Amino acid sequence: MRSLLPTRGQIPTPTRLLLTLLILVALFIPSPFVILAPGTPQNVLGSAIKISGTKTYPTSGKLSVTSVMVTDPDSYITGFDIFYGWIDNKRAVLPRQEVYPDGETAAEAVKQGAVEMNGSQINATAAALSYLGYTSASKLAVVDVNKDSKAQDVILVDDQVLTINDRKFENTTDLLQFLDSKKPGEFVSVKVNRQGVGELTKKIALSARDDGSAFIGINIQEQFVFPFDVKIKLEETGGPSGGLIFAIGVVEKLTAEDLIRSRNIAGTGTITTSGNVGPIGGIAEKIIGARDFGVDIFFTPVENCQDISNIEELGKGKGAKAMKIVPVATLTEAISVLKLPENSKFPTCKSYA
Repeated sequence: MRSLLPTRGQIPTPTRLLLTLLILVALFIPSPFVILAPGTPQNVLGSAIKISGTKTYPTSGKLSVTSVMVTDPDSYITGFDIFYGWIDNKRAVLPRQEVYPDGETAAEAVKQGAVEMNGSQINATAAALSYLGYTSASKLAVVDVNKDSKAQDVILVDDQVLTINDRKFENTTDLLQFLDSKKPGEFVSVKVNRQGVGELTKKIALSARDDGSAFIGINIQEQFVFPFDVKIKLEETGGPSGGLIFAIGVVEKLTAEDLIRSRNIAGTGTITTSGNVGPIGGIAEKIIGARDFGVDIFFTPVENCQDISNIEELGKGKGAKAMKIVPVATLTEAISVLKLPENSKFPTCKSYA
């Protein structure tokens, strides 16, 4: 007699083995993703900032650059790594193309990060000295040339950019705004001063970024003749996001007033030579790293407030003391916040919104 009870479906043994094999393969084959995790904040008030040729003042407390640990573009990221990144609330998993340009190698990423870091240190010094009332002569110099652009072998590293389309630019911000009005394929006339050669004028067709915007293909930095020597060096960190903290550190060392007041301060943000603070990536991971480091005040660029809806809650953490997350748009705003009494009402992302 046949049973009328439902029976459990049986998967043939070969099929089960195949499914098991496919799952194992999916967990261990490389995937086009990168993993982000909080880095350890690095205090810049020690030997990271060295100033000579003028009077400096003692500092107290900590002023730290925050960072994000990111797997490099050549890393072997498996499905298991991605799964672990998803369940760990301190990590983030992103498509590789959102972090690294297509085809970029680990060596190229390190080189680009070093160039950006150097640029941020120059900008930070210029912004800090300008805030303090110093004036510094400057020029726009080529520090890198994109090998896939039309500028390759036409413009050289160390060329000084004099004009573009007969227009002189005082800083890279104005130059980039000018290029925003151009389209890929258009020609621009670039006048440079080349060491040992003199002035040259080159016509270059603009290349296209992935988003369709135009670029020349040269990385330009403002180079300054400062009234005294400022050296900034931070190991194992690249990119431009330390600019704001570097600038605050220079101001702190050149100011008789103790701005840090033995507190644990940290933050992030790019900076222009005029002191404007710009947005960065990995803001959530940087906040988590600062919170776990016991930071009292964390400076974030105003434009990053829109990236995280629970930005205030991130500062509270679990079992950790509340950390004030303070959005700023300029170096002047950040210094003003540091001068506030402890019981003052600090700006928040909600107040900006």
